[in-house]
Amino acid sequence: MLGTFQTIFAADLSPGPENDAGAACDEIKTSLHALADSEHAESLALDLASGGGNSTAIVMTRLSALLDRTNDLRVALRHVRQSAVARDPMVDQCTRMGFRALVISEKLSSDVESVLFGGDDDAFAQAPALKPGAPAPSPLAPQP
Repeated sequence: MLGTFQTIFAADLSPGPENDAGAACDEIKTSLHALADSEHAESLALDLASGGGNSTAIVMTRLSALLDRTNDLRVALRHVRQSAVARDPMVDQCTRMGFRALVISEKLSSDVESVLFGGDDDAFAQAPALKPGAPAPSPLAPQP
């Protein structure tokens, strides 16, 4: 019986996920992966919509999921920033990565919302990035 209490007591004193830098980073990374999957799904829906199909409902559904994953990342970042390991250098790096992704995701969501709800029924046809056959913007190559 005493051994059981000692085990329970030891478990209570062991560092929990909120006190472990690796677990904090894992929480952020899990949210980032879910957000990336959602962004990919939104990209596919936008590609369908740019082809002239009636895919607005799909884009809106995927946008809703994207907003949910963005909020999940925001919650994870808040949780990690309020944890005991928030000042750990590894956690700081993970948090910075999470905030950069959050800003990019919010920009993407805002752009999609402006295309969807911009007030014009033909918003997909007028959006430069959504025109069929329009070249996709190329990522900037690092300069040597």
